[in-house]
Amino acid sequence: MRISLGIIACGLISLLSAAPLASAANVNVVHGIDGRDLGLARALPVDIAVNGNCSLRGVKFKQSAIVDLAPADYTITVHLADGSCSQAAVITKQVTIPENVRVFSAVASLSSSGTPQLAVFNVSEFLLPSTVIVRHLAQAGSVAVKFSSSELLSSQNSRLRNGKQAALAVLSNRVPYTANIYPGSSRHSIARLTGVGRSKFTIYNIVGSQKNGFTIISERLAP
Repeated sequence: MRISLGIIACGLISLLSAAPLASAANVNVVHGIDGRDLGLARALPVDIAVNGNCSLRGVKFKQSAIVDLAPADYTITVHLADGSCSQAAVITKQVTIPENVRVFSAVASLSSSGTPQLAVFNVSEFLLPSTVIVRHLAQAGSVAVKFSSSELLSSQNSRLRNGKQAALAVLSNRVPYTANIYPGSSRHSIARLTGVGRSKFTIYNIVGSQKNGFTIISERLAP
């Protein structure tokens, strides 16, 4: 029996189309721990390992780096920097990267009680790349976030616990927005964030503590 090469080629193309290769996710790793909150130097350089491989070295407070991870389960550990991830881990986090997810954000920060943590967020869950996101990752109780924009008929309010985020979908580029953050029930904001809608996700991470001051670390991630 003779089989046409064209038939074989068509069959291979069908198989490849039915089972596309899983693409890696872009994981933006952010160092959001002010060393003074742990009794150390403010810069607090750290090494970060993925499944035991020392992937990032000497990352300082407020710095970030992108790591590409294929869909799988990972163990991410954070160590005081020695250039080889040999120091005892101060943070250990199990992370699952699912298929068909393009953008993740992982922020080393403090819990509300001051314990080092790695907070992981799936940024791809937001449909509009012009979305503005505010995260509470500071050593503090709950905060209130008040969004305002010309696209809103009224302001949009959210109350966040540590490790949570609030989002505002800015429907078009260049539309101005404002986000005010208030600690507890206070009427005095600790931060006022302003900007315009962009073609990237705009993320504001609130880190630090009342003792040594709160810091806003921003991310702009492509969809």
